Amino acid sequence: MNLSDEINNLFSRQQEEWELLRTAVSQRSAVREKTFSWGDDFRVKVQYNPARIISTGALIDSKTIEKRPCFLCAGNRPPQQRGISFLERYQILCNPYPVVENHLTIPLHSHVPQRIRRKISDMLSLAELLPDYVVFYNGPHSGASAPDHFHLQAGHKSPVLLQGDHALRTCLMIESTDKEEVEELFEDVYQYLHHLQPEEEEPMMNVITFTEQNRYKLHLFPRKAHRPRQYFEEGNKQLMISPGALDIAGLIITVREEDFNKIESNDIEDVYAQVSLPVI
Repeated sequence: MNLSDEINNLFSRQQEEWELLRTAVSQRSAVREKTFSWGDDFRVKVQYNPARIISTGALIDSKTIEKRPCFLCAGNRPPQQRGISFLERYQILCNPYPVVENHLTIPLHSHVPQRIRRKISDMLSLAELLPDYVVFYNGPHSGASAPDHFHLQAGHKSPVLLQGDHALRTCLMIESTDKEEVEELFEDVYQYLHHLQPEEEEPMMNVITFTEQNRYKLHLFPRKAHRPRQYFEEGNKQLMISPGALDIAGLIITVREEDFNKIESNDIEDVYAQVSLPVI
């Protein structure tokens, strides 16, 4: 049995055993979406998904992180949550608050900070084993709701998640049939971004990897801000959007109905301009 089949079986079993996941998957199939287009080459889907308030509204300051138990550590997970071992270092879990079909969270066994360097090989290996999936990473100040515990995520491919660079936001694209070449090129980009943001422990970024026609593809989205100013506004000016990898690729998650109803193309352009780092 290949890994995709194992994951499908895991989702089936978990929905039978775990009411939270069963309800979440059922609700995800009924989420509302609307699409904005910029010509023929770029689209953004906006999804109304109130269950994601846990992630969108997450406090990630050091004091909050220190006080709460890590929900990715094995001892703190729900007793119903089961997984599949990957590379003997990770556990593939069903995400109980899904954004995409077959949404997975893949935490490292060890409780170590969210840092992608030296783990790109793991992302690419997983993408290779799951050709129908994208594997994605949110940096500690770029959408991760658990910046204290390294984890990847994955979910079924969709066209908006495979979009590359566009004038609205920066996407650095690396592509090769050679996995080691992708790793080396990523390290070069990482060092360049670190030079631009020397004050950060890790350059702010989101990463999406996938395979297509026997080629490894890596999309790196450099970031300059965690959240746009509208997130912190009050009243009608507020847009509670906290962009992660999926949002910056082209699937923006709104957790409040009023935000879903009022967001327009100019809001999307403004959010991307605030959080995306231009790279020359």
